[in-house]
Amino acid sequence: MNSWLAYWKQFLLNDGRSITYALLAIAVVSVLECWIPAEKHQGLGGRFRNLCYMALFKVLGIGGLALWFTFVPIAFLPVEERGGWMRVLMVFLNLFVIDLIYYAYHRAQHRFYPLWALHELHHSDAELNATSSYRTYWLELPVQGVIILMPTLYLFGGFGVVHGTVVMAFSLFFLIFAHSNLRLGLGPFQKWAISPQIHRIHHSRLQQHRDCNFAQYFPVIDRIFGTYYAPQPAEYPPTGTHQLESDASILKTFIRPFSIWAAQFKKGA
Repeated sequence: MNSWLAYWKQFLLNDGRSITYALLAIAVVSVLECWIPAEKHQGLGGRFRNLCYMALFKVLGIGGLALWFTFVPIAFLPVEERGGWMRVLMVFLNLFVIDLIYYAYHRAQHRFYPLWALHELHHSDAELNATSSYRTYWLELPVQGVIILMPTLYLFGGFGVVHGTVVMAFSLFFLIFAHSNLRLGLGPFQKWAISPQIHRIHHSRLQQHRDCNFAQYFPVIDRIFGTYYAPQPAEYPPTGTHQLESDASILKTFIRPFSIWAAQFKKGA
């Protein structure tokens, strides 16, 4: 137990930098959202609720991740020191591998109901904006840590602190930028790099946008697997799901996955 607490405290302290970067990025993007919003007249209540989800995601989620690493130590693949453009290439390759694994996991979340129970909170936001990037159920962090973080840390963790910091910074940028309430597409370039318009299609509540644009960083992955939807220039659909209310209480959303799993288990028994 002491080992788990030590990991939890260490991870929380180490994550302080990324939390600071994320809050600063959210603040900057929120100002831009007032300038060129995809959806006008969004309230402050939903943003505050999302920041509460962010706090739970970080504190409880990191606790779950620490529990995993208590029993499964972090391992790095020995790598040679790289310099110049090879360092840039390794950062790009790291991000691409993360997104490729995430793509498979993300599609599974939309395909299998037990995983959707974790993911539906993220999709329930009817006012998609920069804070929605952290409107995520806390168990997502340890689950993604095992499925995505463990293999990518093994492959790329040996490249050092600078490499890891750059990957983290780009990951935060992509995450927050993609969810922002900005009337902003990247034209022909958004076939290759994520934009708020592309990811808004993924969060759309319209039937024609279902099960598309799963990639978090590189839409080319969706193009490879046939799940890419190219929006029209003015296509910024409404978001949210019908299964869970956008303004559902935090207590209700905290309990909901467990009640869904219990019902599934009872049904299968």
